[in-house]
Amino acid sequence: MEPNKFRESRISINRMYEKIDELIEAKAFEESQNRFEKVSADLEALRPEAEGEIQKRSVKNLGMRLNNLDSRIRKLKTKRTSTSRKGGGKSSITWDEERVAELAKSYLSKVVSNMQGDAEAMVKLGTTGKGIRPNYRIEYSDGRMQGFTGSGHKPQKELPSSGEKNLSDPFPCQVITAILEGK
Repeated sequence: MEPNKFRESRISINRMYEKIDELIEAKAFEESQNRFEKVSADLEALRPEAEGEIQKRSVKNLGMRLNNLDSRIRKLKTKRTSTSRKGGGKSSITWDEERVAELAKSYLSKVVSNMQGDAEAMVKLGTTGKGIRPNYRIEYSDGRMQGFTGSGHKPQKELPSSGEKNLSDPFPCQVITAILEGK
């Protein structure tokens, strides 16, 4: 590609990178995601046009910078609502079937495994944290309740003292299984 034209394309991508960086800092998830998709398409269009070692290395470096943006965008919190609690306005996750479907397949399969084949079991997910691997509590059909850590799926010795206030509405085993099978 002609060097001046390549330079203009590279500068344009860098400008978009800076704007997306600002959007991430402002926690504007959807807008940063939309702009990221556009800048990724622009970089992919530039990639085959790169000629020579310098242009190819420049495209590779831009790709690494965009990968960094992608991981930062994915870390942005979505679907959170403010609640008024002591200690400041911390956020609380609102769990619905769509949000549960965003959880990793491996996480959901371990939740189902901990339900021990009890078709009447219900799971309540923790509403604090980032919502990636929430702690959860299973209520079995025989009335037993067991809390589990979200990261290791280990049973908790005692149910947390915060109790029900930091848990979602219950999701039946069938709903979690259906979401898992849809992945």
